[in-house]
Amino acid sequence: MAWYGNNWTGKYLFLLFLSSIRLLSVYCDLMPNGIEDTIIKVMGVTTAEYDLLFSVSSWPNIFLCIVGGILIDKLVGLRLGLLIVVSCVLLGQILWGVGGLCDNYFTMIAGRFFIGAGYELVVVISNGFKAIWFKDNLPLAISIDVACSRIGGTLAILLPQLIYDNLSIFHRPTFRLGITLLTAAVSMIIGLIFTFIVFCMDYNREKVIERPPKPAVHKVSILKNMKQFSILFWLTTAINMVYFAVLYSFVGNGQDFLTQKYGLSIDIANLGNSMLFGGAIIFIPIVGFFTTKIGFRLYWLLSSLVITNLPALLLFMFSNGDSYIPFIAGMLFSLSYSIIGPSLTALPAFIVNKEFITTAYGIQKSSFNASFSLLAYVTGVTIDTLGYFALQGLFIHCITFCIDLTFIMIFIDSASESPKLNVPGLWLNKKKESTI
Repeated sequence: MAWYGNNWTGKYLFLLFLSSIRLLSVYCDLMPNGIEDTIIKVMGVTTAEYDLLFSVSSWPNIFLCIVGGILIDKLVGLRLGLLIVVSCVLLGQILWGVGGLCDNYFTMIAGRFFIGAGYELVVVISNGFKAIWFKDNLPLAISIDVACSRIGGTLAILLPQLIYDNLSIFHRPTFRLGITLLTAAVSMIIGLIFTFIVFCMDYNREKVIERPPKPAVHKVSILKNMKQFSILFWLTTAINMVYFAVLYSFVGNGQDFLTQKYGLSIDIANLGNSMLFGGAIIFIPIVGFFTTKIGFRLYWLLSSLVITNLPALLLFMFSNGDSYIPFIAGMLFSLSYSIIGPSLTALPAFIVNKEFITTAYGIQKSSFNASFSLLAYVTGVTIDTLGYFALQGLFIHCITFCIDLTFIMIFIDSASESPKLNVPGLWLNKKKESTI
C-alpha cells in the first residue's frame, strides 16, 4: 500500500476526494444564493431575516475555527476531525431541509448554524491535509482545491432554483422548498462516503510512510499554541484577513455598483460580477502549477497585489462609466484572486510546525470571519453616507496596506539565515543541481 504516500497517482486521487468534499460543502454553504427570492416568498420572511441565514454561520466561526483548530491538532486529529465536521454539515443540511418542510424558520436557522460551523472547519482541515500530503506541490494542490470550491459555489447559484422549479408535482411550496434543500443533504451523504475514503487513505499513508510513535496526551492551551507562531505567520494572517475581506465585500455589493455606475442591466451586472470567481476556475490550476514549479511565493503574492488587484480598483474608481470597464477590471480581479490563492494559502505550511498546522489555518479562518464581518458593515455604511467613490478609496488603502506587509515579509525572509518562503521551486532547483 506504499503508493498512498510516494506515488503521484495516489496523492492526486486523495486530493480528488478531499476537494470533492469541499465542493459539496461549499454547495451547501452557499445554497441560499441560488434560491433567495423563493425562500423570501415561500417562507414569508423579510430580507433581513433571509440575510440572517448567512450571518448566523459567520459570527460563531470567529471563535470556532481557532478552538476547533487547536482541538483537532491536540486531541482528535485531522482524520476524526474531518469526519466530525462533515457530519456537522450533513446534520445542518437535514435540519435546514426539515425546517423548509415544516415551514419553521428557526429550525432553518439552527441548520444554517451547523452548516456554517462545519464548512469553515472543513476548509481548515482540508488545508491541514494538503500541507502534509503536498509539501513540494502545495500551491498546485491548493489551486485545484480552490477551483473545486468555486465550482461548488457556481453550482449553488445555478441548481437550487432549477430543482425547485422542476418539483412542480408537489403543490405545497414549503414542501417543494424542503425537498429542494434535502437534495443537498443527499450530496453530503456522498461527501461522508468520500470522508471515510480520505480517512482510510491517510491512515495507510501514516502507517506505511511515517510510522510515528504514539503521541503523548497534550494539555490544550490556546495561549501556549499562539506562542508557536513567528512574525511571518502573523504578517501572512494580516494579509489574508484584509485581502479576502476586501474581495468578498466588493463582490457582495458588485451588482448594485455595476448597475449604478455603468448602467448595466441586472443580468449583465451579474455576469460581470461573476467573472471574478468564474475566471478563477480556469486560471487557478494554471497559476498553481507555475507557482509550484518556479517558486518565489512572495513575488507571486506581490505581483497579485501590484499588477492586477490595485489596477482593477483604480479602474473602477476613476473610469467614466464605460460599459466595458467592469469586464476588464473583473478579469484583473480574477487574475489577482487566482495568483494569491495558491501563493498566500500555502505559506503557513512552510513556516508552521506540522503539529500546529490546523491551529494555524484555524486562526486565519477566524481572523477572516472577524475582518469580513466588520468590513461588510463598514462597506454598507460607506456606500450609504459617502458613495462608491469613497468605498473604492477605502479598498485601495486596504490593498496598499497588504502590499506594505508583503514587502516586510520579503525583507524578513531574505534576511533570515535559512529563507523558507521566497525560494526557488522545482524547476529552478533542478537547473541548479544540473549545473553543479
